[in-house]
Amino acid sequence: MTGNKVDTVHAGTLGDFRARVAWLGVLQGPAASLLILALLVAASYFPAVWAGFVWDDEIIRRIDSIRGWSGIWDLWFSPSAVYHGSGEDHYWPLTYTTFWIEHKLWGFAPLGYHALNLLLHFVNTALLWRLLSRLRVPGAFFAAALFAVHPLHVESVAWVIARKDLLSAFFYLTAVLMWLRYAEAPRPHRYVAVLLLFAAGMLCKSIVVTLPAALLILQWWRHGSIMRADLLRTLPFFLVGFAIALGDMSFYESRNISFDYSVAERVLIAAHALWFYIGKLVWPVDLAVIYPNWDVSVSDPAGWGYVIAALALGALFWFLRSRIGRGPFACALFFSVTLSPVLGFFNFGHMNISFVADRYQYLAGIGAIILFAGVVSRATARLPHWTVKAAAFALLVLLGTATWNQSRFYKDNITFFSRSVSVNPESWAAHRYVAGAFFSLGRYAEAENHFRRSVELDPSPADSFLMLAVFLKALQRYGESLEAYRLAVEADPGFARAYAERGDLLFQLRRYEESIKDTNRVVSLVPDHPQLHILHYHMGEASLRLNRLDEAERHYENALRFRPDFKEAANRLAELGSGWKHR
Repeated sequence: MTGNKVDTVHAGTLGDFRARVAWLGVLQGPAASLLILALLVAASYFPAVWAGFVWDDEIIRRIDSIRGWSGIWDLWFSPSAVYHGSGEDHYWPLTYTTFWIEHKLWGFAPLGYHALNLLLHFVNTALLWRLLSRLRVPGAFFAAALFAVHPLHVESVAWVIARKDLLSAFFYLTAVLMWLRYAEAPRPHRYVAVLLLFAAGMLCKSIVVTLPAALLILQWWRHGSIMRADLLRTLPFFLVGFAIALGDMSFYESRNISFDYSVAERVLIAAHALWFYIGKLVWPVDLAVIYPNWDVSVSDPAGWGYVIAALALGALFWFLRSRIGRGPFACALFFSVTLSPVLGFFNFGHMNISFVADRYQYLAGIGAIILFAGVVSRATARLPHWTVKAAAFALLVLLGTATWNQSRFYKDNITFFSRSVSVNPESWAAHRYVAGAFFSLGRYAEAENHFRRSVELDPSPADSFLMLAVFLKALQRYGESLEAYRLAVEADPGFARAYAERGDLLFQLRRYEESIKDTNRVVSLVPDHPQLHILHYHMGEASLRLNRLDEAERHYENALRFRPDFKEAANRLAELGSGWKHR
């Protein structure tokens, strides 16, 4: 999408990088080009093949429907039952269908999942090259090679659960290619195919909801205008995207994800995030899965500086389009629009720990890469061929080496989160997660240090106090655990989970009166709690220990009211009815 004058760069420059790698002794032609791209992907991401499951990859293990043969139906048609409590807050069944298939092939062996991710990234790279070549974008092969090896894509490729990025991008790019075929020779079946590919992408990850807008940007770049017919052709895509996104957001919002940012604050977040991604694309160092969050204040001039700079750059590209072509503006607009769902205008859970993540720009970054490749093509048009070749090769080697190094951090959870702590030492989330990783391996001293550091850094420390309390309870340091629970509920008086956890510990310590009080507080705080039958059963057990038999009987009856097939409560009632009261 570089347009007009930039598009006229002759094929003897970096724009035809494919021809320039012949000096490496590789055969020319499409097959050779694909081989080069495959080697770039394989070499750059080789450490990822041997990585394990990290962080949210455990969601795959937690979803029981992935294990069973009949689970495929539940993945699609019983999302609330399948995903609740798993950590997955979205309805993206097509992605989880691939995990279901893989489990049937190789169980939960990480190697197979990582290998498929690498294969998908290569296919996406090949599709991008094919797409840019059809559009006659200068530097098409060079842009695809940059896409193949850029370190900012490690999170999407080396992280198994990020399959959603790769798979949604596959359907996205395939849909655009099919759209070009439809534009050249309109046929109903091609139009339907594009619509189905778009819907499939949405069911992998709803970030591709911006595809219809991208098609209009493409139309404007190619022809200089958007006609009424173009709007009518894309209207069904907007409707399908809106319908699927609305369903996903409804499912997501049911998890009570909310942030109280004003419209002005969200604009500041978005502008800062745009420049963050541009900075990482240009200078991909200190990459981490959890980046430092920045302060958001409408009174901060620097924040508005990001907004002004973004608008100024867009205006510059727009007013210079007659001289530099429509491409730069189209690339910038594509970059911004494709990122828009994750710029902070809509709530998403990751905002709690960071406003940005590398994986969010997997598709959007294509716009910046295309612009860079086009500019380089034009700038190097008159340079000696050997200079251009050497510079291009050196850049790809540097990026590939950085990608190789970044891929190594996906070895295991300790390596993974320790990287985030080293890049972002003031992140309470990074410290909490690495603490959990140390704890799971029995390295308790290191775990405690990070748990306590998480509490110190957390601006809303109720959750961190809870994690510390659970950790201390596991070590049987009950007094310290109870103190941490007290601090958790003091920080958040409505923290139902903390009351429930503390009530359980108090029961174990035979402090039954206090246990009943805490558990009853949970019931009053969350009247529709999914575990009401368990909560009443526990209060019944505590009442029984206190010899308050009528009270115990009432709680057992309530447990059965919420779960009629609850055998333990039924057995207790039977025992009470058979004469327990008279013992």
